[in-house]
Amino acid sequence: MTIEGLQELDWHPSESRTIGEFHLAGGQESVLDICTKGSQGLVFANAYTGSPVCAPYRSTLMEGLHAGHTLVRNNRSLQRELVNFNDSTFTVAQLLKDAGYRTGLFGKWGLAEAGTSGIPNQQGFDTFYGFLDQRKAHHYYVDSLWENEQEIPVPLSEAQQYSSADWYFDKARDFIRKEATTDAPFFAYIPTQLPHLYMPYEPAEIYKDKPWLVGDKRWATMIHTIDQQMGQLLDLVDSLGIAENTLIVFMSDNGGGNGQRHFYHDVRFFNSNGPFRGMKRDLFEGGIRVPLIAQWEGVIEAGKVSAEPVAYYDFMATAGELAENPPQRTDGKSWVPLLTGKADTLAREFLYWEFPYMDQPNAKFAVRMGKWKGVKEWMGGPLQIYNLEEDPEELYNWHYERADLVEEFEAIILEEHEPSPFWPIRGEKKR
Repeated sequence: MTIEGLQELDWHPSESRTIGEFHLAGGQESVLDICTKGSQGLVFANAYTGSPVCAPYRSTLMEGLHAGHTLVRNNRSLQRELVNFNDSTFTVAQLLKDAGYRTGLFGKWGLAEAGTSGIPNQQGFDTFYGFLDQRKAHHYYVDSLWENEQEIPVPLSEAQQYSSADWYFDKARDFIRKEATTDAPFFAYIPTQLPHLYMPYEPAEIYKDKPWLVGDKRWATMIHTIDQQMGQLLDLVDSLGIAENTLIVFMSDNGGGNGQRHFYHDVRFFNSNGPFRGMKRDLFEGGIRVPLIAQWEGVIEAGKVSAEPVAYYDFMATAGELAENPPQRTDGKSWVPLLTGKADTLAREFLYWEFPYMDQPNAKFAVRMGKWKGVKEWMGGPLQIYNLEEDPEELYNWHYERADLVEEFEAIILEEHEPSPFWPIRGEKKR
């Protein structure tokens, strides 16, 4: 079974043939309605990232561990240092490679510096093109990128708007074309840097005359670029005749965030986080509830919606089941029963998140159990309780009415939080 095209996608797509058309000028339809229209796959209505920022989200995805167990829990440690994957980390790429898959990474790694054992080629990837440094990935017209373990100059052109995101996407398509001619299964991971801060893209023609600030035009252009690339990926899979044994998963790293309007956009302008409270760096729904769409021709029922809560750290278990090589350690549950229609639920007890601060020894925490969610904005602070079924905006706090849930969620946080030397919490109990 081939697993291919694990791709980040920001909240609102514009013109993807798989996801459907979104009218950027403030359409009235919900994101779920938009995604379901024309979808060739399964839309997860309650999908969650592993963390509300970039590096730890990738860490939970790659390790199959939630943010209380994964190695990387924020973009920088409390000491303001990058925490690198190492010889002790085990990734989904290594799991698939051990099962006979060819593995490729095209885009933004952000989990190790050059010269360490945490680089992609030491973490299960046969082929790597892109960024090691996630801060360098904030820029699209750079002098060099990495090809496996060598830094090389790249043929980028700002005049032609051929950026690093185009360059490594072309490399990804080359990889897919090559691997599709062999008998071995393959895994292509394509973590695009689009969209992010520092956007030198000129607005696309379709947006140039919109009465928007230039940052919003640039943001829309980058979303449009992602959609076009994904359409090209789907066309490629079809043309190679591998659609019936290819699982394609689209996902986003975190909720939308605000920045300078000249370079970035205001999340409220395109309603990027929908009705949800909070944004990037929050553990409220606006920071961690994200798009997730899976397509597998002939296996996944087209246009179906799953309400089952799932998280990105489930992907390790999913890949392991499909590759018949289950992981030795994971906090996740396999999505295969949901993908194949054999079950509507995963019989999961809870989902868990934490997000340490980089300026003080403390952290945020969240737990979801069925329709109920608990949020703590710091260790030692009060636990807020929300009924997501009736109140997805997290407006009414049930803390005083549901003391039983407060006690249960507090116990889960204490059990699931594994102390980290990189993000210590004042007063935490060492294990």
